[in-house]
Amino acid sequence: MNRMTKLTGGLVLIVGAAMTMSAGAQVSGASGTSATNSAANTQAVRVTVDPRRETLARMLKPVQVEFREQRLEDVMKFFGEVTGADIEVLWTDEQNTTGLDKETVINLKSNGASALKLMERVLEKAQGGTTQGENSWQLTDSGSFQVGPKVRLNAYKRLEIYDIADLIVDVPRYANTPQFDLSQVLSSSSQGGGGGGQSPFQNQNQTQGTNFGDRTQKTTDLITLIQELVEPEQWVDNGGTGGTIRTFQSALIVNAPDYMHRALNGYSFWPSSHQQVSQSKGRRYVSFSGSLQTNTIDGFAEHEVSAVVGGKIISSGGGGR
Repeated sequence: MNRMTKLTGGLVLIVGAAMTMSAGAQVSGASGTSATNSAANTQAVRVTVDPRRETLARMLKPVQVEFREQRLEDVMKFFGEVTGADIEVLWTDEQNTTGLDKETVINLKSNGASALKLMERVLEKAQGGTTQGENSWQLTDSGSFQVGPKVRLNAYKRLEIYDIADLIVDVPRYANTPQFDLSQVLSSSSQGGGGGGQSPFQNQNQTQGTNFGDRTQKTTDLITLIQELVEPEQWVDNGGTGGTIRTFQSALIVNAPDYMHRALNGYSFWPSSHQQVSQSKGRRYVSFSGSLQTNTIDGFAEHEVSAVVGGKIISSGGGGR
């Protein structure tokens, strides 16, 4: 009897240990699955989010501010704090005599304009009477918002290939089309001619050639047009240090800083709508608009809403009719 009790107790211990191991395996498996899903979700987010687009979305935030005798360095800090964007300023220092001066005084007022528009106005003010050229802004691959003189921005170049086949395509122009003599056809028909082999078409001996334009000349004209209209002072061919253009078949190979590429082709990742996230009494809500214009919330109001229930119109005010 004691042996049976001990044996039964041993079986219970074995079964209990097995259940404990199984439960541990399930917990471990669930934890591993959760970690895998979390890693997969994180990886998906990293693939889909463009840091440059995120920076632009931040810089589209409407800003109401007035700068009175403010140092340029403090103004740039204000942009970083208000928008949350990574503002990279190219200051003058011991290594660079060309750049923005931290002590430049800014006087400017904004009544709801976007931070991007306000930044462009600040850069115009910061230019002042200096001889270092115009200021501008551009985006880096990591999403930093880079500002400074164009001469300094020219040091950060990237290579882009633009297909121009549709701009230099050769369209046939047939100038020597044959002429049709209708009177000859009618005369031959009235005389009962049996088709003596004379053709009603005139000018058959002329060569029916086509007038094609010179694609090489078209490409050259296009490059000249670009260098005259888009940042003309920054192209190397015009004496600048910004961009170069080379041709290969039906494409332009442009090596230039971001602000010059933006002037050529814009940003494909430019936000198509404005997004605003707010919080009221601990509850978060998101509002969207279909344009890039600045938007403000003027307030909240209650409006009566009606619905059809059981064939009757029920009002949110309580009564039905």
